Amino acid sequence: MIQESERVDQDEDSENDQERVAYLKAFISRLMTAPMKEKSPAEVDVTVSKEEIRIISNYAAASFGSFSTLMRVDEDCLPVHIVGDLHGHFGDLRRIFGIHGAPGISHYVFLGDYVDRGRQGIETVMLLMAYHCLYPDHLFLCRGNHEDYNTTMTYGFFDECRMKYGKKGTLAWLHIINAFNHLPLAALILDKVLCMHGGISPHIQKLEDIDKIQRPTFIPSYGLACDLVWSDPEKTSNVGWSLSARGISFSFDDITIEKFCQDNGLDLIVRAHQISSEMIRGGHKWHANGRMVTIFSAANYLSMGNDSCVIRIDEQKTMQFCLLRPVKKSPKH
Repeated sequence: MIQESERVDQDEDSENDQERVAYLKAFISRLMTAPMKEKSPAEVDVTVSKEEIRIISNYAAASFGSFSTLMRVDEDCLPVHIVGDLHGHFGDLRRIFGIHGAPGISHYVFLGDYVDRGRQGIETVMLLMAYHCLYPDHLFLCRGNHEDYNTTMTYGFFDECRMKYGKKGTLAWLHIINAFNHLPLAALILDKVLCMHGGISPHIQKLEDIDKIQRPTFIPSYGLACDLVWSDPEKTSNVGWSLSARGISFSFDDITIEKFCQDNGLDLIVRAHQISSEMIRGGHKWHANGRMVTIFSAANYLSMGNDSCVIRIDEQKTMQFCLLRPVKKSPKH
């Protein structure tokens, strides 16, 4: 028999959950329906409050912590859309949802780098966190090298928080950093497609090693967690692993990619983290005879005029590259 005190606790939990869902839906609706700025057609005219940052970041940290470090995405999630770097391109994120369907209808795996360098990192990451908290089985968020205390101090996100909230921006930034420290680091789709922000690592003997990474954590300067967000494929004369030109983690050649896929039963590795001249038109680049692909999803990144690319894997397990062209400024009258 359920005692009266237990029944009251259950009623309170149900009521709290309903309030949480209503809060998240109202927040998402406001951000998704806000107009674009007249003088800057790539930016959305919307503001996120410090209190919204605190509440949603805490919700997100708890939700991220309930997932394995290597998230498993099964066949029920098809079609699934894989999204690369966004770097505060909030308008591009809304365009992606507008074309492919919002979470709750469509499924997504995001590969990290939600903030830094762009003007609307706060809006971008808070919308993603809110959607994840509302539909955790529809929207999977991986960590990038920019979801980190040290990187955001250097490349603009800390400054964005201080610019928008003054001295209290530091606290808003810390709430978001706390959520970042709980983020998973990779996703495995259908046991055949491995997704992460950076790349593979010499510290992986088997994929289950990723699950051994303890969270919450900052991104270390060495080791498996570091490599998953920092390493890069490179065509060099060196065979195997080399120290990265970035000054952190490793680079690896095509032979290493193919061997990694064979050893772990993978068909493909999808990663982000880089944009090159070859990716300006098309937003993606192949490596290792089609065993790895790099995608980038922030259009016109740093005024490069590049396309945004999203990968779609459908119910037949075929892959499509879906492109967004940069937003053009309206002509002056």
